[in-house]
Amino acid sequence: MAVVWSENSRDESGGREPDASVKTDPGELLRSVAVAVDEPLAALGVEDYLVNVRDEQVAGALIDVQVTPRPVLAAVRARVPVASATACSGVIDALSGLGPVSAWSVTASEPLPVAAPADAQSGTCRCEGMANLAFLRRPDRIDRETWLRTWLEEHTQVAIDTQSTTGYTQHVVVRALTDDAPVIDGIVEEIFPLDAARDLGVFFDSRGSDDQMAANVTAMTASTARFLDEGTVDAIPTGRYVMRVPGPTV
Repeated sequence: MAVVWSENSRDESGGREPDASVKTDPGELLRSVAVAVDEPLAALGVEDYLVNVRDEQVAGALIDVQVTPRPVLAAVRARVPVASATACSGVIDALSGLGPVSAWSVTASEPLPVAAPADAQSGTCRCEGMANLAFLRRPDRIDRETWLRTWLEEHTQVAIDTQSTTGYTQHVVVRALTDDAPVIDGIVEEIFPLDAARDLGVFFDSRGSDDQMAANVTAMTASTARFLDEGTVDAIPTGRYVMRVPGPTV
């Protein structure tokens, strides 16, 4: 997994400093990513990959938290035959033309598989809904084995039961592939109905019940508090795009 960061840092209030040189239009970002990585991914035998970007459909999302100093421009995920810095250097170098890049080798599991878009065989397809991309950091108070067990074995079903997720993907970070990558221990992608971006009742699957909303929020926060602390999570609303690597032309 690779992340392209904005050249900008967040200001002290948490806002993002404007920079006319940074291209943040979702369509332009997707095209730029494709131009950069299609060839090196094809050389690795990759046929498709995923890109997460902020797009107009998730603009104004109520849950939008970033503790990493630089905002995320795009997150790129691909299943590669060898997850090493050397093997992936072509992809990492290509993405670096768009901005600073961090990359990690990660595992992938899907407690709730994400449905493929109906037009998944075409070049660029957006999956339905909002993809909440979360970067998790293990607090010092908990050892790695306990942290992984709490997150993967105990928390997962709580998250699924208390939220309106239609897709749930977990990545355990094995190691960083770039020298200056921030320390990230886990990455989660949760797919929600699009209405969840601006309605916490939909997000927490309360079905119009204030009591259910309170119960779900309480259960979710109690579960996350066991293995996450304040300031250890980025929660970034995005659109999830399936990208096809073009085949050879005649």
